[in-house]
Amino acid sequence: MVSSKTFQWSVTQNIGILAMNNGPQNLINGNQFIELDTLKNWIDGEKIKGLIVTGGKRHFSSGADMNYLKQASANMQQFEKELKKCRKILDYISSLDILTIAQISGVCFGAGLEIALSCHMRICSSRAILAMPESNHNIMPGLTGTIRLPRLVGYNKALEMILSGNTVNAKEALKIGLVDYIAPKNELSDFTLGYITKITQNKPLHVVKSIIQSLNNGYSLNRQDAFIHEAKMFCRLANKEFHLGYAS
Repeated sequence: MVSSKTFQWSVTQNIGILAMNNGPQNLINGNQFIELDTLKNWIDGEKIKGLIVTGGKRHFSSGADMNYLKQASANMQQFEKELKKCRKILDYISSLDILTIAQISGVCFGAGLEIALSCHMRICSSRAILAMPESNHNIMPGLTGTIRLPRLVGYNKALEMILSGNTVNAKEALKIGLVDYIAPKNELSDFTLGYITKITQNKPLHVVKSIIQSLNNGYSLNRQDAFIHEAKMFCRLANKEFHLGYAS
């Protein structure tokens, strides 16, 4: 296991686990957000097939540290730089060509939910509650939440969540597509690791990466370019499978 001031990194069964470790609430601020280079080094240094992002047993994250926001927002130029730095980390996670899952226990609010939204999938405990409460403080999501949330739950539901700031429990989150699975009671960690291992274990790494890259292309490229890249990757995989054989 590798530890920084607020994060821990470990690898289990070819799955990387990135755990926030900033007290019971895992508050997010500019000085305590993981460095992009650190995260890249951890992921690039291991031949992993998936990544789990977790907040630990109690809470995923209560969101941004309001004291930090009050201080940082006084200097708009520096504040925008901090947001850009944090956004790059979420963009990196969302563009990874390995399966990424947010493992959500307890509270997942604001910036914490935006981190979870940057993952491909979300698995939560039955006691999880999720929300975008920024409007209750007369601000709004600032780490791609207004962009990513509607893609999952639809425009109207995203608008309701963000404007009202109301919490969503695990069952409602599953119903609206905000999370993909609710783990059995007291089995969140085992369920998430078991799921990500099962879905990737029998697939060569280059196949997993090709599939996820093609799906990501569907969001980041125009339709025609995404179609072309999909066809090229399909041809490469077919050639390797039927003529060269593949190695994981």
